[in-house]
Amino acid sequence: MQSQDKAIVQWINNNAIVIEDANPDTKLTGFDKHAPPDFKAARVFGFGEASHHGKEFFDLKAKFFKYLVEDQGVRLFLMEESYQAERGINDYITGGEGDAKAAVKNFGMAIWHCNEVAELLQWMREYNQGKPKEEHIRFYGIDNQFGHDINKRLRAYFQKHKIEIGESMLAVADSASAAQLKAGGNKGWDKKIMPGLKKIRQLLEQEKARLARDAEYPDIMRGLSYLEQYTAHIAAPYSQNRDRDMYNNTLDILAMEGPTSKAFIWAHNEHINKNDLYASMESLGSRLNKQFKNEYYAMGFDFGSGRMKGYRFENGKNLGPVINTLPKPHKDTFAHTLAEAESPIYFINVNDALLSPVAKKFFGTKNRHLFLGGPGFDPEKPHFMKRKYSEAYDGLIFVNIISPATY
Repeated sequence: MQSQDKAIVQWINNNAIVIEDANPDTKLTGFDKHAPPDFKAARVFGFGEASHHGKEFFDLKAKFFKYLVEDQGVRLFLMEESYQAERGINDYITGGEGDAKAAVKNFGMAIWHCNEVAELLQWMREYNQGKPKEEHIRFYGIDNQFGHDINKRLRAYFQKHKIEIGESMLAVADSASAAQLKAGGNKGWDKKIMPGLKKIRQLLEQEKARLARDAEYPDIMRGLSYLEQYTAHIAAPYSQNRDRDMYNNTLDILAMEGPTSKAFIWAHNEHINKNDLYASMESLGSRLNKQFKNEYYAMGFDFGSGRMKGYRFENGKNLGPVINTLPKPHKDTFAHTLAEAESPIYFINVNDALLSPVAKKFFGTKNRHLFLGGPGFDPEKPHFMKRKYSEAYDGLIFVNIISPATY
């Protein structure tokens, strides 16, 4: 190990807050004693994950969410997930019928169909029990990748409130909801669909005065917004639209919930980070950082080694999931050095680290990290990104060894 690496490892051993375990049901005892002031001062907490398939990431995020609910008054759980999931999830966590494993089926993303997320929903349900409505945890989806069923909700709403609308206008909403994402996008789709959706919006806005007392009205208007976002996403899926929409949806939810509301955002590292995404696209986190400044806290995750979900391909065909193993961290990555620290799981407040010359040089120098999204880990073709952790995160949780979530 080079002398510079030895120095930063020693700094971590002396300054990191040890997280006792990844059990989502145990307390953050050490963290609570030493929680940094900038963490406590935040209103919006972005919690990432270095992989969409890591059990320890999910369990640690659940652990921190519970802590923030119980100790800092957070009540809003926002997720890289669909608007359509909200109704079923909120019904369950506020005492509706069914169980947690049935509730996760509301998620549009299969990556959340796991025991770790189901157990967190069960905890939310138990927390809400017996509390007044204003103290309930509430779930919101902020992603724009889903269009299904919004047309059905619009049809039902127009019928319920006897709003006259032509079938041709509703057919536009049907087409928007049914649209399927194509590789490379569907150029011009938004120009074809948006005028019809705009007419639906205008019609609903004309009825606003009459429907002002209807509790469903704000929700149906949100649903229409998500359908408009989905339409733009179908046209250009690899644009800035997605993170921009997640940001705008977050602002709308916070405005709806009031100025004292506090939110926890569950998403990938790349969305919550305070710097740009790949291809220099502005991330959700960078927008939140500009909007909320010190009231936004971005928590990133990194890891050393372990077993991870991936997919097996043959001649371009997906043959299904497989568990791949990374036996040790890749060289020339942040993780290669971070894994040398004594604790198997620890937290670094990056903002404090910048006060130390040794730590500032390490976290403030561009280095590689593994990028693991929905497709998971491919040991033959690992995907790396390069950035400064000092610019990306306020805090960093490092997990030495990870394992797959239990689907």
